[in-house]
Amino acid sequence: MNFVYAIPLHHRFRGITVREGVLMRGQAGWGEFCPFGDYSDSESVPWLAAALEAAERGWPEPVRDRIEVNTTIPVVAPERAYELAAKSGCRTAKVKVADPRSSVAEDCDRVAAVRD
Repeated sequence: MNFVYAIPLHHRFRGITVREGVLMRGQAGWGEFCPFGDYSDSESVPWLAAALEAAERGWPEPVRDRIEVNTTIPVVAPERAYELAAKSGCRTAKVKVADPRSSVAEDCDRVAAVRD
């Protein structure tokens, strides 16, 4: 049994405002397939294989009982980057850089704002 989803994002990410994918129910549980639209078929195949494996074969035994999550900071002004990081409650952030809409100096300011 498969379920297609489209979830609106709070902030534009990689040029998209809606994240689309498929949840797959298999004999062992659930798998999720949601490559980005700009990925080629060959880039997407490992994602699909992993989703099918998770649904049909399951996961290995866990080695820990919890994992901290991180937040992703999009290409935004440093002040907004700081707000997003602070609101997230996460201790780790992945800050987007090297976007054509942003200069190296702006990237550095965004990273510094989140770091502080």
